[in-house]
Parts: sequence; structure tokens; C-alpha cells
Amino acid sequence: MRPIAICGALILAWLVGPASAQTPPAAPARTDAISLMGTPALPPGFKAFPYVNPNAPKGGHVTLSVVGGFDSFNPFIIRGTPAAGLPLVWDTLLTPSDNEPSTAYADLARSVSVSPDGRTVTFVLHKRARFNDGTPVTAADVAWTFNMLRAHGQPLYASYYAAVRSVSVQGEQTVVFHLRAGANRELPLILGQLQVLPEHWWKGRDFSAPLTVPPLGSGPYRIESFALGRSVTYARVKNYWARNLPSAKGLYNFGHIRYEYFRDPTVALQAFKAGQIDFRQENIAKNWATAYNFPAVKRGLVKLWAVRHHLPTGMQGFAMNTRRAVFHDPRVREAMVLAFDFQWMNKTLFYGSYTRTQSYFSNSDLASSGIPKGVELALLKPYRSQLPPALFTKPYTLPVTSGSGNNNKELLRAYRLLQAAGWRVKNRKLVNAAGRQMSFEILLDDPAFTRVALPYVQTLKHLGIAVKVRLIDPAQYQHRMDAFDYDMTVGLFGESDSPGNEQRNFWTCRAAKTDGSQNLMGICSPVVDALVNRVINAPNRPALLAATHALDRVLLWGWYIVPQWHLDKFWLAYWNIFGHPKMPIRNGFDINDWWVDPALAARTNAARHSGG
Repeated sequence: MRPIAICGALILAWLVGPASAQTPPAAPARTDAISLMGTPALPPGFKAFPYVNPNAPKGGHVTLSVVGGFDSFNPFIIRGTPAAGLPLVWDTLLTPSDNEPSTAYADLARSVSVSPDGRTVTFVLHKRARFNDGTPVTAADVAWTFNMLRAHGQPLYASYYAAVRSVSVQGEQTVVFHLRAGANRELPLILGQLQVLPEHWWKGRDFSAPLTVPPLGSGPYRIESFALGRSVTYARVKNYWARNLPSAKGLYNFGHIRYEYFRDPTVALQAFKAGQIDFRQENIAKNWATAYNFPAVKRGLVKLWAVRHHLPTGMQGFAMNTRRAVFHDPRVREAMVLAFDFQWMNKTLFYGSYTRTQSYFSNSDLASSGIPKGVELALLKPYRSQLPPALFTKPYTLPVTSGSGNNNKELLRAYRLLQAAGWRVKNRKLVNAAGRQMSFEILLDDPAFTRVALPYVQTLKHLGIAVKVRLIDPAQYQHRMDAFDYDMTVGLFGESDSPGNEQRNFWTCRAAKTDGSQNLMGICSPVVDALVNRVINAPNRPALLAATHALDRVLLWGWYIVPQWHLDKFWLAYWNIFGHPKMPIRNGFDINDWWVDPALAARTNAARHSGG
């Protein structure tokens, strides 16, 4: 029912292979849970996740904000902009744990099993599983959903499901996925995240088109009302079929969840301050440092919470589109990285809040460091002639400036690289052999990033480069992203504890040529493709670590992105109407296990509605 992060290297009993004659028979494999990291922490038959309040009160109305707009209730296709909150409408076969990395428990499926040879994955559904019109959720619905997503869904589905040969229905509740030879072992968990759609409801509708009527689901909420592009309200399903399952107990407590859309993030913040929005996750350091000192905070009506998390933070940065000639040469791309003065920005713009990101797998043991050794070195040696020599002899490092705004040393290094790539300064312009000035555009959809882009533009101007910043609306931005119609943009690549199939959609040659993929930089390298396959097919955790370190290192030394920053906290601001569990969790927080506290809500709402 909650989206499960795409992950890798699934660890199940079937991976170990048959026991020898001297080995005692293994205990029966668990079928109610699977884990990428070992044994699931919760025992069979557990009553609820330990971090939730199973007796949390139900009810109350919560309003959240979204910047942008929406024109569709179909989040599975490339066309249209889907509404926020749609994952609440459909249940998944398995549901993740917020406190265990890469672990999922029974949900729509009461069991999951893998054949000893790893060639089939079988899900058996709960007999009482129902869509919200009362019709049963069947194995046929699962198979139909899978086939529709692979045929008509976003390109990522074809990539994720590439190793599935076929799916078959064996009775009302049993569905079997047949895997290709050599399929990566993460597939049971990937398949477990499938949001199952009702075939009967979609009959006669064009699945590949944006949807403008509320869809039928099996999840804890249904769409009660909406105004396209402006707001959407979800109502809790009172007779929700899974309300007493361990995967739902203590979760989904709000009676109504409303998403209000704003065209401008500043207006959204002001709406929160005015009491029109109940909960806000802040992502701008300046706002967190300066915008939350209004009277309601001082009176305790609004609470602020910087909550620590222990999640991989992936990579965020200015992504350079290598499909464009200006960024073909890696020396040019490296020069772009050297010109970015993170220390000045962090000090001046972000109040020292952030840590510089130096890995595509930051904040995790998957991040590369030092120089390659051992198994990682052995993986890279066959490709030595195709890789920069420095990759084998020097640690990947990013420049560290004084933060004073004077980064002349780094700019000089950048200019030498540009010279080596055939560029020269003439009349204060960086020109090529044909006399054409280097120029490109940074495409954005979030005004907050103009604060970062504009100083960077000024720095690049010192090198004689003409750069423009263009801010467009989210719908137009998404269209241009899908068509790779940009020079440079902000790229965000989230990672899990166990990377897997999603890496194909991020970095491979096939993804570079597939509209709508997440290969924003157009990376197409036989070495990267080979290492992605190594990551996906790693036989154990040590092998996964070595392959991911190697992949990370090759990506970094390709200079495809100007790394920005990450934060190991979530900044939360909310009106004091909520109760929430006190147990710290690995994910930091999950709004789905919060509830409206009637007594707190009565006091706070009385104060804010009276102007307090």
C-alpha cells in the first residue's frame, strides 16, 4: 500500500542453493515477508509494526500543500501530471517496513514464495482482499496490471520488469511470475511493490491516456472531491478491507487528506503560516533558518522538528546533458564541476546546513572512497583502457574553497581543462576553433534553485561562458525532461540500501535512448552498462558492495554532474494538532502513522482560526 523503494540483491533462503548431505534440513522459508538484508526483524504473525500506535484514533481533516498543478489520476504513464497522494488509492502485494532496510511484509498477498531454482515467484492473495466497490482483488487483476504497465506504462516499468518472461494465473488467488534465466535476485521484492489495478474498472478506458475521473482502488483512501490543477481530497475508506492486517494497523489514521496546489512556493509557505496548511516539509535552508519565527511558533501553536534519518541520500546536482555537443568532452564537464563554489554557497545561502555530496550513493556503505582495491579493482581492470588513468591512482575529490567567494585557483584549473578541450578566451569570451562562444541554458522548474543557479552563472561568466537560467512551469518542465530537451538541469537520483534494476533506468545506453527515462545525462558507456549488470546480479552483499563502488567510481570520474549537497535530516513544521509515535525510525518519520489528536486540534484550531 505504500510504495516500496526499488532495491537490489534479494536475500532469501533459495539463494543459498540445496543443502549438502551433512547439512541439517533448513527451517521452512518464510512466506509472509522478504528482506534484502537478511532475516526480517518481525516474527511471523506479528500484530502491527512496532513503531506505530495500533490504537491511534481515526478521523480529522489534514491539509497539505503542493507546488505546481495536476491534470491526471493515472500516475503510471508518461502522459499528464499526476495528482499528489495517489499511492494511497491502491494497495501493493507487499508493504515495506519503515525501520528495516529493504524489507517487505505481506499485504494484498498473504504469501510470497520463490522456487528452488529461482525461476518462478508465486504470490497468493488474501481471499478477503477487495477493491473499494466490493469486488474481489484477483490474480487476474495482478497479471493484467503487470502486463499493462509493461506495455503502456512509463519506460521504467519495462526496465524493472525486463527479466520477467511471463505471468500466469493459477486460480482466483494465485499468480506466478516466470523469470528469465539469469534474472537478478531482487525481482521478488520489485514485484511485491506492484500496485494492483482493477481490470473490470479499466475495461473500455485508454490506459495510456491521462485520467480525469477518480480511479477505483483497493487502498485505504478514495478520492472524494477535486478541482483539476487546484486541489484533491482523499477520504479514508471506512470499510477498508485490510484495516486489521499488521501492514495497516495504526496507519492511515486521518479521516480526510486534502492537497492544495500553489503555483509559487513562497505563497505555499505563507498559506502555512496563515493556518491554511497543517503540515509542511521544508527543503530550503534559508526558509528553515529564517522563515519560522512567526508568532504561532513562539506561542507553541506551530511545532518545528529537525528529525534525523538514516537513509541513503543518493546524488543531487547540475546534470549535464551529454547529448548536447557542449558537454561531449569530459574535460569540459570536469571544468564545470571545478567552477562550482559549494563552500561559498553553503555559507552564504544555506547557513552551513548542508554536506557536500561526493558519491552517487552518499550516506551509505555503497559509496566509493580512496582508490580501487581488492575485488573492486579486479572488476575495473578489464576496462582500464576505457577509463581515466587517474581513476586507478587518485581518490575522487571535489575542490574545497575558503568560502570567501574567491575561487580563482579552481577557475584556473577549470580554464586549463577547457584549453585542453580546444577552447580559448578571446575578447573575454570562451570560444572554440570556429570562434563560437561556449553557451548553454540551465533549465529549472523550482524558483528556489535560481538562488543557486544565478551565482554559478556569474562564476562561469569569469571563464567567458554565456549561461542563461530559464524557469518554466512544472508541466512544461516534465515534458522537456521526458524528451531530454535541455542543456543542464537539476538532477536527483535517489538510492536505496540495495541498488538494483533501477540502475538500468539511470545510467545505461538503452535508457539514454528511451524518452522519459531517468538517464538525464545521456550516459552511454559499455563499462557502465557492464557494471550495472554486475550490481544487479551480485551474488551476495560483499559482491554488491564491490560492484556498486566500481559503478560509483566510474560515474564520478565521468564528470556527468556537478554534485551539490545532501542533508541527513528532515525539516518538519506543523500546526500542533497531531499525535505521532515517539519511537525513532530509520526513515526519520512517516506521516502515514501520525494521527489528529482531538484535544490538541481543538485548542490549536480555536487559536489559529481566531487569528492567534
